[in-house]
Amino acid sequence: MIDTAEQNKEEIDKLFAEIKNSTLYKDYISAKKQLEENSEIMDIIKEIKRLQKIATNNNDNIIEKDIKNLYMKLEEYPLYQSYCILKEELENKLFNISNSFSNYFSDILKFD
Repeated sequence: MIDTAEQNKEEIDKLFAEIKNSTLYKDYISAKKQLEENSEIMDIIKEIKRLQKIATNNNDNIIEKDIKNLYMKLEEYPLYQSYCILKEELENKLFNISNSFSNYFSDILKFD
């Protein structure tokens, strides 16, 4: 007989396997890989990150405007748009799973 902890681990492993085998996750990974292989998009992302580091240390409106313009340029790429949509959908799915776990544990620990 398998103990409860082992059963729970198996169920969690099964859940993660289902997520990793889902079309949504596979599409997200594919879009992410394509994004990482696109040098134009990656150059824009690197420049945004560089400017964000600078902006963190000072309150420069010109840098903030440059960052905003780079984000607008990034949004022009359908690949980036697809990646963002897939990422948001996956994050929502994972958030819902996390909430389910949280509610489950709260119910277990509830003091009547």
